[in-house]
Amino acid sequence: MKQKLIVACGSGVATSQTIASKIASQFEDDGIDFVVEAVDYKSIQNELPSAGIYVYVAQPDEAVLAKADELGIKVFPGIPFLTGMGMAEVYQEIVTVINERG
Repeated sequence: MKQKLIVACGSGVATSQTIASKIASQFEDDGIDFVVEAVDYKSIQNELPSAGIYVYVAQPDEAVLAKADELGIKVFPGIPFLTGMGMAEVYQEIVTVINERG
């Protein structure tokens, strides 16, 4: 599995950077060596081939979801990392994917 998780929002700066930082910090606390990057949604089709996990802020369109599925990329919602509601569950699902693909 490609060792990279991407977080995409409209600009790749504000929201996605906040979520990426939270995930990266949690990975560090848990001893998980996995690259986390914030990207802008406009470049998502170019970023997907180098990723193993995609965390979205706004619901991705069907073309993006189809491409992620085709590439075997697991897709997760990012809003729980902003609100805190459901964050532990989504984070654990991400960790499970990383551990399964090792």
